Amino acid sequence: MLLTLLFWTVLGILSLVFISAIVATLRRGSQNAQNQGANGEEIAPIYASGVFSLIRKSPRNEILTREPSLAEIQAILALPEATAIANGSAQQYLDEWRRMANISINNIEKGDREGVQTYRYRVPEKCQDCCSMFAGDAYVTREQLHKHAELIPPFHLGCGCELLARQAWSPGTDTASWTPILPDKGKYSTPDWRRVVNL
Repeated sequence: MLLTLLFWTVLGILSLVFISAIVATLRRGSQNAQNQGANGEEIAPIYASGVFSLIRKSPRNEILTREPSLAEIQAILALPEATAIANGSAQQYLDEWRRMANISINNIEKGDREGVQTYRYRVPEKCQDCCSMFAGDAYVTREQLHKHAELIPPFHLGCGCELLARQAWSPGTDTASWTPILPDKGKYSTPDWRRVVNL
């Protein structure tokens, strides 16, 4: 009788351990599923600040709604002042717009996963005239990008500006100054998208 009681006690303990392991595995699996979207993409991380929590949403939709249509680009490139500068077809300019938009979106999404809060711009020589406000030591915060998608490149046709992560401990920032990009009367000064530079 004592052996039977010991057998059932051991069996009960082993059953509890086995069930606990299954529950823990299922719980871990459901947490992983919650951290992924419907098509397998990771959901943006949540940043907590005191009693507030912010969910960083990808700016992809805002950037795509800003994209000019092929017909709009063809109309701009048909203008005499644009014909003298443009060195590609309307489709090539649209493809370049999309390529630069994807670079910006990918850099922001990567920054969200890594906790980046400030960004700087790399402004190529061809964009120095129209995008000078973004050159040098200018920076923008992730919160500004969240509220003002117009600060995310591309800014104009043929734009080669890139948005790059900027951390306080990045190389070369020990002597570099930080100049914030600020609005003027509540509006940010960005180039007109119809401005054309060569590809």
